[in-house]
Amino acid sequence: MYYRYLILAVYFIPMPHASDQAMKSGGKRERTRAALIAATLEVVSARGFASANLDEIAARAGMTKGAIYSNFGGKGDLLLAAMVAKGFSIPGPSDTTAPLIDQFREIGQQLVALLHRARDEAAAVVEFQRYALADPELRRGLADLYAKSFDVSAGHLAQACDLRPDFPPRDLAVALQSIVVGFMLQSFWSPDEVVETVLVETLTALGRGASIQT
Repeated sequence: MYYRYLILAVYFIPMPHASDQAMKSGGKRERTRAALIAATLEVVSARGFASANLDEIAARAGMTKGAIYSNFGGKGDLLLAAMVAKGFSIPGPSDTTAPLIDQFREIGQQLVALLHRARDEAAAVVEFQRYALADPELRRGLADLYAKSFDVSAGHLAQACDLRPDFPPRDLAVALQSIVVGFMLQSFWSPDEVVETVLVETLTALGRGASIQT
């Protein structure tokens, strides 16, 4: 499931049972974090990212602000954790050792379904991006999350049976994420143009270009 992290920190829609499940199954710390995350999402929904404040989040969760700082680095860290918990995911190819063209075609098909859901959350996506760009803490957190995801993805991409030796797996992970981001944003403005054939054929072409040609 290495592709699960590719979009997680950038594009989000509600997944109602994520925090509930953590509160039921985790230990005390996990339940505390889940309650704070749920409260954060409620406050953000009502006030937006910029106007959400830690006092209100803590009160809504039935805790003190100290509980936030005991579990998160600050507002930026909490917002990032909340959005990750409620984020989208692409499950990724079912066989990471398969030819890259097959893996990337499968990712393209998964992206089609993802974009249909993402369009309903376009305003929230754009607001989050704008806020993240203006908040140094959150921006650093996103950069760190992506760096880790690229490393993990590169490890799995390296398992492909036909990856070109002159195409570093991490570069391919970065390219894939960048294309996905571009498609996501363009689909908000041109939903009738960003169609299944464009998505699937583009990602298939990326897989073909990264493959050893036989």
